[in-house]
Amino acid sequence: SRGLGDVYKRQLYNIHQCIEHTETKCYFYTRIKKENLLKFLYLMKDEVNSQPVKLVIEHIKKQIAERQILPGERLPSERKLSELLKVSRSHVREALQKMELYGIVKTYPQSGTVVSEFSKDQLDTMITDALKISKYDFSSLVYVRVLLEIEVCKLCASNRTEEDLENIEKTLIELEEKFDTELRVEKDFAFHQAIAQGGHNPVISSLLLIITPDILKYYQKYKVCAVPQKTVHAEHREMLQKIKDKDKDGMKELVLRHLSNLIDFAKLSAKGDIPEFEYGHI
Repeated sequence: SRGLGDVYKRQLYNIHQCIEHTETKCYFYTRIKKENLLKFLYLMKDEVNSQPVKLVIEHIKKQIAERQILPGERLPSERKLSELLKVSRSHVREALQKMELYGIVKTYPQSGTVVSEFSKDQLDTMITDALKISKYDFSSLVYVRVLLEIEVCKLCASNRTEEDLENIEKTLIELEEKFDTELRVEKDFAFHQAIAQGGHNPVISSLLLIITPDILKYYQKYKVCAVPQKTVHAEHREMLQKIKDKDKDGMKELVLRHLSNLIDFAKLSAKGDIPEFEYGHI
């Protein structure tokens, strides 16, 4: 009756106890320093914790593939999924939140979680992307996002339609209204995705759709975005105005300024594991 990953957690706990009391000898006939084993445990922690979440996502993917759940239909409740898959409700909730960030499902208050109105093949691709992305490191994700954001903002300024403008402005107003609520991250994602769609390059838009949700999770976990509300609103409004005026000049500098706090945090998180970001040469 134990949830997936419990055995691994027990093994990691036992290793950790050994480390705390003695220098542990590795099974591969060599001695590993205490700090290296602790680093291994730290890396394994996220892997173990991700297993139940992955199990939930895989289960829902199978249900959709076998047409037991159709687009537009409601998923079983968190409690039922938790009991069925022998995982905690917090793991079910995390899986649903990740799927919602990717647009695979939509949660409605008092109504439950509904599968989005995509075709089966589209949903299958989106779920596969959601499962794969967890392996990438944060600093690399940020680097790629900056590259894509600069290009997509320029494209949007060139290619946007009046309908695109209405959509971008609508998402910006919603973001400003919900800025001090728990919906801030979701609304920020929607605003930037609206700009990406206005660029009318589906490849870039899809790439941003894949990588951005995992970056935004750091906003919530580490409170990365400590920029004053007035500054964020001003930069968003400046971005919108440039898109309205079809003005690509200075868009790169604006995006770098807008994401500077995130860029600085990414540099710190890399801790020398990857080369220094060369944002100035983008």
